[in-house]
Amino acid sequence: MKKKEKYVYIAVLASVVLVFIGFTLTKFNKDIQKRVYKLQISSMQNISKQGGAVVEKNLEGMVNTLYALTNFLVEDEDFANAEHLEKLRDFAKERNVMFQRFGIADASGNAKVTNGKRINISSRQYFQECMQKKRASSEIKKSDLTEEMICIIAVPILKEGEAIGVLYGCADLKVFNIYENTILENEKTYIQVIDLDGTYIVKEPSSMLGKRNNIFDGLSRVESQLNLREIQEKVKNEEPTYIEISDGESRETVCFTPLKLNHWCVVTVMDQSSITNSIDYILGHDVYIMIIRVAVGVLLLSFMILYFSWQEKRQIEEFNERLLIDEKLFRIASEKSGVIIMSYIIKTKQLHFINPDMFGLKLPDKIDNAPENFVHYLSDKNKNLHEELHTILKNMENGEGKRTFFVTVKHSDQEELILRIQLTSLFGTNGEIRQCIGVIEDATETQHLREKADRDSLTGLYNRSYAVEKINGMLQEISPAPECVHACVLMDLDNFKKLNDTLGHQKGDQALQDVANILRQHFREYDIVCRLGGDEFMVFVQNIPRNVIEKNIGSLLKKLMLTYEKEEKKVCITVSAGIYLIEETGHDFRELYQKADETLYRVKNSSKNGYRIYGQTLNGSS
Repeated sequence: MKKKEKYVYIAVLASVVLVFIGFTLTKFNKDIQKRVYKLQISSMQNISKQGGAVVEKNLEGMVNTLYALTNFLVEDEDFANAEHLEKLRDFAKERNVMFQRFGIADASGNAKVTNGKRINISSRQYFQECMQKKRASSEIKKSDLTEEMICIIAVPILKEGEAIGVLYGCADLKVFNIYENTILENEKTYIQVIDLDGTYIVKEPSSMLGKRNNIFDGLSRVESQLNLREIQEKVKNEEPTYIEISDGESRETVCFTPLKLNHWCVVTVMDQSSITNSIDYILGHDVYIMIIRVAVGVLLLSFMILYFSWQEKRQIEEFNERLLIDEKLFRIASEKSGVIIMSYIIKTKQLHFINPDMFGLKLPDKIDNAPENFVHYLSDKNKNLHEELHTILKNMENGEGKRTFFVTVKHSDQEELILRIQLTSLFGTNGEIRQCIGVIEDATETQHLREKADRDSLTGLYNRSYAVEKINGMLQEISPAPECVHACVLMDLDNFKKLNDTLGHQKGDQALQDVANILRQHFREYDIVCRLGGDEFMVFVQNIPRNVIEKNIGSLLKKLMLTYEKEEKKVCITVSAGIYLIEETGHDFRELYQKADETLYRVKNSSKNGYRIYGQTLNGSS
C-alpha cells in the first residue's frame, strides 16, 4: 500500500512538474516572440527617426541657403533685376546647393526664373503661405520642363518685418533619398517620404504599398487595425505611429515618423514575414520537443537550458550583426550628406561617431567618459569651448525635443570652423532618455553669410532687421535681474545735417563711424548696439541697475561731443537720447521704439545734447 502510495505521489509530483515546466516553457515561447517583435519594431522606428534626421538636415540647409540669399536682394528696390538673377544663376552653378534653378516673385506673384521664364505664382500655396505667414514653405508639383515631380522650397523676402516678395528654388526629389533599400539578411526594409496628402516624395515599392502614386490610395486597398481616415488624421496631426497591414496573403508593418520642419513624413515599411522567420529561426519546433524531453530527467533538462542559452546568444550576435549593417548604412548616408552623426549612450556615457574624419577633426569612433574626454579631442586650452561642450553633453542627458548649438573650433590648419550640432533624444519604454542622436555639420560659410547680412556696412554695428529680431527674442524670454531693468536707448545726432552740408558727406560718414566706435567701446559685449538708419542709433542694454542708468548715459553723451574741421570750417555734433525702461517680459520692439522715439522728440525740441527717461523730465529728473 505504501509502495502504491509512493508511486501515486511520484506520479502526481511528476505530473505537477511536467505541467509547471510545460506552462513555463509555453510562456517562455510567447515572451520570446513578443521580445523579438518589439526589438524589430524598435529597430525599425530608430531607422525611421535617423533617416528623418538626414532628410530634415537636407531640407533645413536648403531653407537656410534661401534665407541667406534674400539678404542681398532687399538692398535694391528692384530686387528681381537682371543682376540679381545672374548672381543666383551663377550661385547655382558654382556651389553644391541642390537647387536646379531659382525664382524671384514680387508681392503680386509675378516671378522671374533663372532659366529666363516669367510666370505668375500668386495662386500657388507656397507663395501665399510665405506672404501671409512670413515663413518658409514647400510644395511638390510636376515640373513644367521635365514632366517629373519636383520640390519647390520658398522663403519670404522681408524688409522691415514685412514680406515684399518670395525667393524660391526648385530641387529634384532625388536629393531627399536617404539610402537604397536596406537588406538585413532575409528582412527587407523600405524607406519612403510623403507629404501630408500622401503623395510620394521618395518612393520605394514594397509588396503592398508604393505601387501607387499616393500612399493613402495603397492603404485603402489593404486591411489595417486603423481605418484610412484615422491614419490620415494621425499623419496630418504629425503623430508618430505604426500599423500592421495585410492583403490576405502577406503582412507588413508600417511606421510613420513626422518631420517638423515642413510637415513631411518618413514612412518605413517592413515585411512581417521577416519577423515571423526570425522568431521561427530562434525557436523552431525545438521548444515543443523540449517539453517532452524534460520529463526524462534533470540532465536532459540542463542540456536543453544550455541549448536555449546558446540560441539566445546566437540571437544577440545576429542582432549585433544587424546593428553593424545599420551603422555601415548610416556611415554611407553621413558621407553623402557631408555630416558627422554621433550617438551618446546616457548609461555608459559613451560617445560614438559615424564618419568622424569629416571636416578634418580626426575624432575617434568612440569616446569613453565623454563629459571629461570629449573636449580634449577638439581643444584642451579653450575654456569657453570646454564650457560649451559641457553644456551640450548635459543637454544630451536632460534635454527633450530638437535642440541646436553652434560651437567654434580650430581646424587642423588653425582656421576657425563653426560647427552646427543638432540633437534629438530617444526615449525608453519608461519615458527616460536612453540615447541622444546628434548631427554635426559645417556651418562656417552659412554663419559668415548670416553675420555679414546682420551688420551695417558703414559702421559694422548690427543693422535694423537683425536688431528687431534679436531684441524681440530677448523681450519674450529674458526677464531683468532683481534690482535691474533693461533699457532701450534711442539716439540721434545733433547738427548732423549741418555737418554734411558744411564739410561734406565724407566727414558725415566719418562721424557715424566715430559714434559707432564710441558706442561699441562704451557698452558691454552682450548689449545690442545697432544703427537703425541715417544718423539714428539704438542700444538695448540688458540688466543694468536702475541707479546706474543716468550716470552711464551722462558719461556717454560727454564722449559723443565731437568736433570736425575742414578748410578752416568747424562743426560740432552732439547726441540727444530718449530712454525707455523695461521691468518685465511681454513687450515688443515696436512698443519700445515708439516710446523711446516719443521721449527723444521731446529732447530734440527742448535743448538737444541731453537725455530723457520715458515718464520723467529732461536728463532723467522727476
